Amino acid sequence: MSAIWTEGLTKTYGARRGRPEIRAVDQLSLEVSVGRAFAFLGPNGAGKTTTVYMLLGLRRPTSGRGRILGEPLGSIKAKAKIGFLPEAMNPKGYYTTQQMLGYCTRLHGTPESAAAERTDYVLSALGLQEVRHQRTSRLSKGMIQRLGLAQALVSDPDLLILDEPTSNLDPVGRRDVMNLLRELKGQGKTIFISSHVLSEVEAVWDDVAIISRGRLVKEGSLSELAGESGGYEVTTEALDENARQGIAVLGGHAETKPDRRTVIRVPDQETQQRVVATLVKAGRPVLSTRRLGSTLEDIFFRALGEER
Repeated sequence: MSAIWTEGLTKTYGARRGRPEIRAVDQLSLEVSVGRAFAFLGPNGAGKTTTVYMLLGLRRPTSGRGRILGEPLGSIKAKAKIGFLPEAMNPKGYYTTQQMLGYCTRLHGTPESAAAERTDYVLSALGLQEVRHQRTSRLSKGMIQRLGLAQALVSDPDLLILDEPTSNLDPVGRRDVMNLLRELKGQGKTIFISSHVLSEVEAVWDDVAIISRGRLVKEGSLSELAGESGGYEVTTEALDENARQGIAVLGGHAETKPDRRTVIRVPDQETQQRVVATLVKAGRPVLSTRRLGSTLEDIFFRALGEER
């Protein structure tokens, strides 16, 4: 079963004051399976937040269709099973932290017998015990971000949709949040995160979709995408400057390590073969060759480069 499914989802804003039509999201087709951690990536202005708002029914698509937890986009029945963290959290300042979470449990219809237990759980999980009776107007930006995650979790949702969940958090806060998301993933929750912090995504997520200028440019499981070639590496003995320049002409980048070995990075197998042949012809030993996997950063920038 798909937790999120879209086909041809499009959002345009009409031309006005002489400006052309803006296509914020363009023919987006996605599928997020139940129980998966799905990262929705893209540069600022790519259409990530607009997509999230359409999934939640907060903005109406210009065209296309979709379902969320088996229900049409914007369905009240589906919303009851979703925890949502917006990019900018702006709680009412006259609520205390605990009152804010209590309000959220009532909105979701959580029984009183379960509401207190869930509130205590999220306060503890997100390090908010010490500010539970403090008004939200007095919380730091980091604490407000933690509160945003707490309100998304307090109803024990089946699906979490998180827009930039670690913004405003310090390194300790980011670590705590990522550990919590790992725990939730282990519980079988479906997690959809919109982000541009690649290092955090690489550590936790199962599947990745990359969007640019409103269009999907790359999609797949993180393990599959990381297996795509990030180039090749040839290791030999130390090379002098003339030899390194010769390697550069062939399309390789040579770097001599402290142990006197030289590691040569090349973009493709053809270049690797030329480099190896050159080393052998010059009587230099080839100590090893290997294919390099791609980091998420490699995948991200290569996808954006291909799209542009």
